[in-house]
Amino acid sequence: MKRTIFFLTILFYLLSSYSAYAQDNMVWFHYFNKFKLSYKFSIDSDIGYRNDFHDLARWQFRSGLKYDLTEDFNIRAGIMYVQGQSTNQELRFYQDLIYKARIGEVIIANRLRFEEQYFPTLNKTSYRLRFNPMMKFSTEIGLLSAGVEPFINLDGFKVSSNRMYFGITRYFTKNTLITLQYIRESSYSRTEVDTINSSHMIRIKIDHMLNPLRIVK
Repeated sequence: MKRTIFFLTILFYLLSSYSAYAQDNMVWFHYFNKFKLSYKFSIDSDIGYRNDFHDLARWQFRSGLKYDLTEDFNIRAGIMYVQGQSTNQELRFYQDLIYKARIGEVIIANRLRFEEQYFPTLNKTSYRLRFNPMMKFSTEIGLLSAGVEPFINLDGFKVSSNRMYFGITRYFTKNTLITLQYIRESSYSRTEVDTINSSHMIRIKIDHMLNPLRIVK
């Protein structure tokens, strides 16, 4: 309990101090929900809100059906809606391949995502791949994680941006996890080397699982 209070204290301190940053720094609140339909199927949904405390605010809503092929290999497909200030309205159709492996105490999680982005106001469609390998391992203060996520534009087949993730996760309740995460996102020019913009985000991430199949005796 003391560790959880300490973790939350750090979280709110960083959140309050972060709002004084420049405009390329954002806070991202993100809630994920997994609703088990059966032992193989679940509905995975999330709601996210980003704000840079200046002129950018963005909402996203996403939901999809996931099927567990094995304990460590899953497939998922769904749709996402994005809207906000300084953000084009977007419908995003996605398909995921998710795989995790264990090497001793370390978990290597991989997600490959194909996205079809449709922008109604622009009447434009684009396609991209996102690959997100993450390394996770337990410590006394919580589950530490680090990873990257390049965004590959399939129209020109180039890396348009890349994210770096660093986070710490702890249980808040028996079926709820809370994560404090730092994300650096870099956007690239056509050379895929020169950075044209970098943004820094602190994400407060909540993972919540509802399992009506589990009967507590």
